[in-house]
Amino acid sequence: MSGSFPQELMLLALLTVLVVGALAALVVRGRRQLEQVEQQAAVREQRYRSLFESSLAGIALFAADGKLLEWNVKLTTLLGAAEPDDEATAGLVRPVKWQNEAAGLAVLARRQTPGEQVETSFIAPDGIRRWVSLRYWPMNGSDTGPFWLLVHDVTRRQQTRTVLRLAQQAYASISEAIIITDVTTRIVEVNPAFERMTGYTRDEAIGMRSSLLRSPRHDAAFFAGMWRDLEKNGHWVGEIWNQCRDGAVIPCWMHIDTVKDPKSSNTSHYVGVFSDISERKTVEDRISFLAHHDPLTGLANRFSLDAVLPQSIALARRNGQRVALLFTDLDHFKTINDTLGHSAGDQVLIEVGRRLMQVVRESDFLARIGGDEFVILLNEVDGSDDALRVASQMIEALRPPILAGGIEVFVTPSIGISLFPEDGDEAATLLGHADHAMYRVKTEGRTGYRFHS
Repeated sequence: MSGSFPQELMLLALLTVLVVGALAALVVRGRRQLEQVEQQAAVREQRYRSLFESSLAGIALFAADGKLLEWNVKLTTLLGAAEPDDEATAGLVRPVKWQNEAAGLAVLARRQTPGEQVETSFIAPDGIRRWVSLRYWPMNGSDTGPFWLLVHDVTRRQQTRTVLRLAQQAYASISEAIIITDVTTRIVEVNPAFERMTGYTRDEAIGMRSSLLRSPRHDAAFFAGMWRDLEKNGHWVGEIWNQCRDGAVIPCWMHIDTVKDPKSSNTSHYVGVFSDISERKTVEDRISFLAHHDPLTGLANRFSLDAVLPQSIALARRNGQRVALLFTDLDHFKTINDTLGHSAGDQVLIEVGRRLMQVVRESDFLARIGGDEFVILLNEVDGSDDALRVASQMIEALRPPILAGGIEVFVTPSIGISLFPEDGDEAATLLGHADHAMYRVKTEGRTGYRFHS
């Protein structure tokens, strides 16, 4: 017994050492595993924090009761709580209370289903309205626990929407017609003014060629010049006659511009804007008519005669022909005005003009140049006989009485005649000689005609 006891002690001691060593090894390994877990947790925390802080969206964690637990810097920036410099601080129009703002956004977001987007706006501390989109997600899958709030700044997108909406409104309400075609001139869009002006509905116009507006007023050379300007300058401006759906042709003032593809710089579309200038043309034509015609009789005036006579002389000179000028003054017309009044005198002048128009040919020219003076320009005459024939016809045309002021009056003409080239080769010379010949008739008893001599 005494010999075996020390052996048992030695065995027990050995077992104790082995157990202690094993325990020590386990402790060391446990510590290493714990350190590894802590390192991995630190790495995940760092990754999470990096993602959290570098997000382009504002992120916040709220408790179930709405208390703000955690947030990233982007959220504070969106809500106006970034550290401003002195200059920025001076521009603030109200205090920065971003926590209250964030809580209000969280309440709004939670009215939606998780992940559903809602947009809202608020006045930032700098006084500018800012638009944001909101989404929320429950943290543990339960709507009674903490939840995440995601906030995106969509101010620029909202501003773009506003600009597009305003542009669409302007496009629809503008009084000028707008037509947009692709590069092949196929219509892709028109505005309501186009529909009103041309009679084509939007559905009828889209898909058609812009040539549906082409009128017979313009030839191929006109459109060739238009395309040259578009290719060279990128735009064309001018007056054009467009044909409407009912066949009517209206004068328009039109701007056409090319639209370039931003990537290739190739032409992708054409935008035409035009307005109906019918009223303006009517006014212009009326002004032009009044500038060149006598408002009482509707005959050409002195201004027109001064423009036409030199052209007739130049054409006759080039073709070796003659021109005759008959200067006519009504005898005793002042007496009619003095006794019957100017209204009766106007009636006489109107009737004299009407009768003289029946005497001249289409190639001739009749003008009232003032008072009771009329001038007939005969083109392409063979000689003095043609002038004598017309002078005789004038006297016969004025022989019947004229009803003026309820009274029949008789008028007779005194006619002076000059010929090109015999009596001069300049307009002023011919007119002066015809006027002089007319006064010779006056001094010799009136009522008749006389050539310049």
